[in-house]
Amino acid sequence: MIKISEIQHGLGSEHPLCDNIQLIMTILFFIVLGVDTLSFYFFGYSTVLVGLVSLPILIIPGFIFLILGFYLVTKSHKVVFGGINKKPKLITSGVYSMVRHPMYLGILLFCLGFFFFSPSILSLVVWISFFVIYEKMTAYEEKDLIRILGKDYVSYQEKVPKWFLRIHLK
Repeated sequence: MIKISEIQHGLGSEHPLCDNIQLIMTILFFIVLGVDTLSFYFFGYSTVLVGLVSLPILIIPGFIFLILGFYLVTKSHKVVFGGINKKPKLITSGVYSMVRHPMYLGILLFCLGFFFFSPSILSLVVWISFFVIYEKMTAYEEKDLIRILGKDYVSYQEKVPKWFLRIHLK
């Protein structure tokens, strides 16, 4: 049986624990968010921050982050995993022209969208931890891409931001 992490889908290598880390962090985020929200509604005690800002105001950015996260994940997933028998190469078009790690950013934005529906201090701490871990994973992966692609990847790094979307206005 082949593990997903053993399949080479592109240039360079993923962090050795990438799949496990993503699964654990996503589950942890939703467990903390769920437990914290339930404890607020059933026991009146929680780190939920809904009282600071009204829920209707939080719903708009929540949906924006969910939609943007879903868009980035689906578009980048299609590019990376959609092609069969394609020779791996540096992708600099589409969502990869806006941000260097659209799949990771999409997951982070998707979780952030859920955070806005029931914001809590604990889920924010988990989300920040998630971001820090992704930062370390991307540093590992980019080091390998620089080793493989050299100046081409360094040039790409200089043109395309790592985490903040660069929107193209035409």
